[in-house]
Amino acid sequence: MTVGPSDLPLGVLDTWFWTNAYRAEVVANFFELFQIVVPRAVEGEILAPQTDAPAREYPYVTLFRILRGQMIDPPANAPLPLSRFGAGEAEAIPLAQSLDAVLLINERRAAVYAESLGIALVTVPAVVVSLRLRGIISDRAARRKLELIEDNTALALLDEARRVLDRLASAGAP
Repeated sequence: MTVGPSDLPLGVLDTWFWTNAYRAEVVANFFELFQIVVPRAVEGEILAPQTDAPAREYPYVTLFRILRGQMIDPPANAPLPLSRFGAGEAEAIPLAQSLDAVLLINERRAAVYAESLGIALVTVPAVVVSLRLRGIISDRAARRKLELIEDNTALALLDEARRVLDRLASAGAP
């Protein structure tokens, strides 16, 4: 798929980012923040049928299928995946680096590695905070969205987001 020029930065999607953005109910919002590039391994992980129930499809998979046409394919000359991490992170990290794009990731170990390479990254908690800063969601909604991803997000990422929300609340932000 070819997407026309946009003022939005490129964001390379990782699997856990998608699933947690879905859980936090912010998937639609990040389409207004990034042109989303989907590595083939990430697409494969998201769309992979369940081995025990191949006909079953989770809602985050259905939404991905429906919105996939609004996302960008990786270039034909995409870099080789790393030999570490899961397939999605292994492909997303070098792709983000080669495109000078933001890495949309929600897995702490891979995020720390990507940062060490100088790759800009955005986590789902950071998207929640951004939406709060922009006045798109309330403090209560932001905190609820963070609660929705507690079981699948590193505590350090959640704590950092909550500290920012606490500072905004103490400053009287609407």
